[in-house]
Amino acid sequence: MDIAVFGATGGTGRHLVQQATADGHRIRALTRSPEKLTANGGVDPVEGNVLDFKPVVRTVQGADAVICLLGRTQNNPEDIVSRGTENILGAMKAEGPERFVVVTSMGLGSSVANLPWYGRLANVTVLQNLMADKARQEELVMGSRLDWTIVRPGGLTDGPQTGEYVHGVDVGAGAAPISRADVADFLLRVTEERLYVREAPLVTTRRNVSFVFLWQQVRDVTNRLLRGR
Repeated sequence: MDIAVFGATGGTGRHLVQQATADGHRIRALTRSPEKLTANGGVDPVEGNVLDFKPVVRTVQGADAVICLLGRTQNNPEDIVSRGTENILGAMKAEGPERFVVVTSMGLGSSVANLPWYGRLANVTVLQNLMADKARQEELVMGSRLDWTIVRPGGLTDGPQTGEYVHGVDVGAGAAPISRADVADFLLRVTEERLYVREAPLVTTRRNVSFVFLWQQVRDVTNRLLRGR
């Protein structure tokens, strides 16, 4: 399968590229730093910015599916996720790919019910702008005519790939710790098997969620936004 990837050099994106190429998929990835991807022979890097339409078009040309893992860091505008997604949608409309898998966040849409009170508080205070951008992203995707799937993961960690996670549209689980490697595994399953078309499943675990863990999540995201870490 030819897969176009946006956000390939991020934490989950790196795992996705590694797992996809190991499975024999061909990856074309948009990046501002091609040297971060050239070490993997199964990846065709396209140099550019997701806010520039032409390199986005080149990235999706000939793709069987598109996976979007856009995030925001210090050097990007606050609305890069939604603006970048808008460019991707326009490029897909022009070039023809119909399968679109997007990673957003638990706490959006109906999944707000899966967050504890302190998670909801963080989303409307320190993470308000970030969540608003992701909410706009979801709105754009859901308004498209593509065969989209929006994946809302739990609290991301740097743990190993285990395959021990739960997923579903109405799954009764919270924003528990889940490794980026496991989220990447789920994204590949969703793409390969065409799961959850025009649905927004959660992917998480049933591990215990503590206030300390959630605070670490908020702190880490805030550090990336304010200090580029």
